[in-house]
Amino acid sequence: MTSQGLRASPEGIRAAKTALTDKTWSQHKLATALGITRQPVSKFFAGESISRSCFVQICQQLGLSWQKVAGLPEDVAFETTPKTQFKGADLDTLVREVRQKRQDKIQDQCSTLQILDISQTIQLIDIYTDINVLEKITNLQWREISDLLKDFKSESNFNQLGGYKGQRKLPGLEVVLRHSKLMVLGKPGSGKTTFLQYLAIECNKGKFQPNRIPIFIRMKEFAEDAQSDSQLNLLNYIIQEFINCSIEQESTKIMLAEGKLLILLDGLDEVAVEKADKVTREVRSFTQTFYRNQFVISCRIAAHKYRFQGFTEVEVADFDQEQIEIFAKNWFVAVAFNSREDGEVIGNLFINQLHLPENQHIRELAVTPILLHWICLVFQVKDGFSLKPAKLYEQALNILMFRWDEIRGIKRDRVGYNLTLVSKKKLLYQLAAITFEYGDYFFEKENILQLIAEYLNTFAGVHSEATQLQLVQEAVLQEIEVQNGLLVQRAQEIYSFSHLTLQKYFTARKFVEFPQVQNWNNLVNHITEKRWQEVFLLTVGMLPNSDEILQIMKQKIDLLVAEDERLQYFLTWLHQKSSSVSTQYKAAAVRAFYLVCVEQSSHRAFIYPSGYDLEYALVGNIAFDADLALDEFLFSTIACINELDFAFEYSLNDALDHAHAFAIAFDETVDLVVNPKLKQVLQKLKKQLPSIDSNPEKFREWWQAKGKVWGEQLRDILIKYRNIGYDWQFDEQQKELLQQYYDVNKLLVDCLNSAADVTARVREEIEETLLLAIADIEKVRNSDTNS
Repeated sequence: MTSQGLRASPEGIRAAKTALTDKTWSQHKLATALGITRQPVSKFFAGESISRSCFVQICQQLGLSWQKVAGLPEDVAFETTPKTQFKGADLDTLVREVRQKRQDKIQDQCSTLQILDISQTIQLIDIYTDINVLEKITNLQWREISDLLKDFKSESNFNQLGGYKGQRKLPGLEVVLRHSKLMVLGKPGSGKTTFLQYLAIECNKGKFQPNRIPIFIRMKEFAEDAQSDSQLNLLNYIIQEFINCSIEQESTKIMLAEGKLLILLDGLDEVAVEKADKVTREVRSFTQTFYRNQFVISCRIAAHKYRFQGFTEVEVADFDQEQIEIFAKNWFVAVAFNSREDGEVIGNLFINQLHLPENQHIRELAVTPILLHWICLVFQVKDGFSLKPAKLYEQALNILMFRWDEIRGIKRDRVGYNLTLVSKKKLLYQLAAITFEYGDYFFEKENILQLIAEYLNTFAGVHSEATQLQLVQEAVLQEIEVQNGLLVQRAQEIYSFSHLTLQKYFTARKFVEFPQVQNWNNLVNHITEKRWQEVFLLTVGMLPNSDEILQIMKQKIDLLVAEDERLQYFLTWLHQKSSSVSTQYKAAAVRAFYLVCVEQSSHRAFIYPSGYDLEYALVGNIAFDADLALDEFLFSTIACINELDFAFEYSLNDALDHAHAFAIAFDETVDLVVNPKLKQVLQKLKKQLPSIDSNPEKFREWWQAKGKVWGEQLRDILIKYRNIGYDWQFDEQQKELLQQYYDVNKLLVDCLNSAADVTARVREEIEETLLLAIADIEKVRNSDTNS
């Protein structure tokens, strides 16, 4: 039966005009705010009859009682509500009866989860992790790229940018209690559906909103079940749901009229595009008609086009460290089907390994619940994070691009140019490579649309007219943003990739797709930039053969210090010293060892504290070799002398602590010496030192008077007997250059170790000439040629 129209009384029209003036609105602006045409608004103010739905919407938008505006008693309701009125105890009894009849249905519908790549259903309560929400929607904030970059301290805080900084995060449950109408927005896989299911279960158990009856509606199913537009009716849908639970139609209408339902509408973005507008209008009308109930609607943030009157909008925040840990500990019990004790042990192991520095790229993905689940699954199967990063990213990409929708039976409409999955990936590779090349982590919408247009122009058949191309560009961007969540808005009209580590992966894929010398040279030009290191590692890890790029990298590295005579001389000494040591280890690893020893003993370090990363990457720990261990102690003694000089010169309070450290290091060094002549001269030198413990002040005076000469004597002894102890006196530019040289050699060795395939000849050539002066490299190559 169609509702009869309503018309405003003269008093109602005056009140409405006053409200409109107070808001400084025109009738046109009022219509726009409601999402309706101007005609019913004009009729409303003219006192003509309009539909009840429009009448109520207008009054609610103006903050007026529709009954008063219509000149009706306050208790008049829509004809969809029954004439019978329940109050007090009778209504409470009815609520209890309806809740009881609905319990099994809600439990069956919402208590379990179907999880990616897990064949069994999982109990929601066993894995649920409380979510936090942001009160301000990130993509609605007006910020500039410069504002975002102010917060960009390091790559590790990338996920906290774009509206997260300074925002108050609130528990999701707390926000639902605050607002009777809530729109929950979030990225793909952020936990929106799970949160709504949790609300339904908690309400069902009487722990949340115990005086309301939950109903959980998947909007995709609501739209699909309607055979015609006339059947897109939420009232009839809910009535039928309740009838299926043996609840009479009249009782359902009473519950709705009295505001006794918790109505959870999940996945507004999952409705097919041809029904989206009709479903949205139905939701708007229903929520305004039955406004006394509590509503929670979920939707992907990028698909959020419609705003509903009276709804507060919040955004699901990424998981923080505490949430990741809670989720992981639950996962290894509930999903991996371990005992509680075993699951907690594995969960703690997972968390400890996740926080290792080398797993930074995994931690970045772990802030998204669906990806965290998959990371836990990999860890369970592989007994650790042994999966190669490129494989990890490819799987994460597939989850976001199609698998997450596929498992839930969601087929999203292609709203843009008819790109295949492969073409869409190649577009992402190009977008990432170009933006990363320019150092752009954030980019204006206009720029990203231009890059999309350039890519689409490579396809035959794309219309070249500007208007048509603009529409295609917008549609493609919308598709990537809404359906895949791989591009996200960090503020109004400002985009970035959802994860910085995926931007690097896409950039590497671009080089893999076009393995040409010119592209290799372009990549190698960035070899000294730390932000490019992961791109290099990913590229060599994905190439079927990495010989060519590794050789170009080696050539670039050698040329880095080729023009500096002092550094070339230093590398020549490094080769001579390393060659004089009898050891089973690779020559390159020994050279790396002595390079770090020199750094650690210098007056001012030129290599950042990194341990023995380079030689460890080559052969592992080499500290147990006797000759190398002795030299390490000798270098350590020189380092202590430098620190002691500095402490006494500046009268530091801990100068005597440095003196004790020096004495201990020197004693241990002398004990370790085997060569009798060296041992003799060191012991003689040791006798010159006054006792620190018996008279600290005397030691201070002696050191300040004679310490410099004593130190020079020690250096002369070490140069004579061990060919170490030189004071290289590098300037700041040389120190910086040597730091770069060390870092890029470490990167080269890491690339050698992670490459999918390198021929034995190329590997051997690189390792043999690592950390050598140009002249020595030529000798090695000539020797290999002659042999």
